[in-house]
Amino acid sequence: MAELVVLAVDPADPDPAHRRRLIDEARRGRVVRLIAGRYVLASAFASASAHEQHRARIRAVLPWASERLVVSHESAVALHGLPWLGDFPDSVTVTDPIRTEGQRRAHLQKAGGAGRDLQETRVQGLPVTSLVVTGVDVALRSPFAAAVVVLDALLAQGTQRQALLDELRSRTPRPRSRTRARRAIEFADGAAGSPGESVCRLRMAELGFPAPVLQQEFADERGRIGYVDFWFPEQGVIVEFDGFVKYRDPALRNGRNAEEVVIAEKLREDRLRARPRVRTLVRVVWADVQDDDRLSRALTSAGLPRGS
Repeated sequence: MAELVVLAVDPADPDPAHRRRLIDEARRGRVVRLIAGRYVLASAFASASAHEQHRARIRAVLPWASERLVVSHESAVALHGLPWLGDFPDSVTVTDPIRTEGQRRAHLQKAGGAGRDLQETRVQGLPVTSLVVTGVDVALRSPFAAAVVVLDALLAQGTQRQALLDELRSRTPRPRSRTRARRAIEFADGAAGSPGESVCRLRMAELGFPAPVLQQEFADERGRIGYVDFWFPEQGVIVEFDGFVKYRDPALRNGRNAEEVVIAEKLREDRLRARPRVRTLVRVVWADVQDDDRLSRALTSAGLPRGS
């Protein structure tokens, strides 16, 4: 989908009727007010992704802010198009290279960046922290699961783990934040196939289950079967995370309808279960991942041991 068009009201506009029209459209709910004088069409905003909505906020806020500010943290995640867990904030997060302390203003959250190398790059013409800096910023400040989702994606795109660790070493955060960020970077795995798989892997680890092999390939006498999300070779257990996207997204169905995709998945499972090394296969969904008891029951029923 194309990026949202931000409609601007210029106080110096010689046509005051233009400003009045947009304000009236906002009252009628036809446009959404992002900040004073910046709007987007309500219909387009409602159908846009969370990333597209937040990028519109960034483009609305940045022209009003200082030119030295660099988009960072959650806002950099949106601008770089990295996966994100949960909602984006209503404010735009930036780093100010001359401030030592953070500052909160309406629609703008500043982080201090004095003395840091932000490795600034540009996306959509806007200044933004590099992928490495963005990953470490998120690891230091965001919830652990959200950080793992971002870091998994960075490693999958080719970012080096050592570059993230080196960037972390250059920072001077509180010891607790540094330890948590290092754990997230070391736990991250570029083989994760989706944010759902990232969170599922984290929950399994937190519950004390053994570490799985990610994206293990299987084949039989008919040829390649495909990759599985999680493979536990000692127990002969395959765990598949099912986010249902492949049933709903036409781009992932390869011209098939949802029923045909379900049938293909069933045939694939039958071939996997027939492999000598595979003792069982279990599917988990978001509801399982969000409930420790449900996830634990599903995995222990499949024969996976849980540490104390």
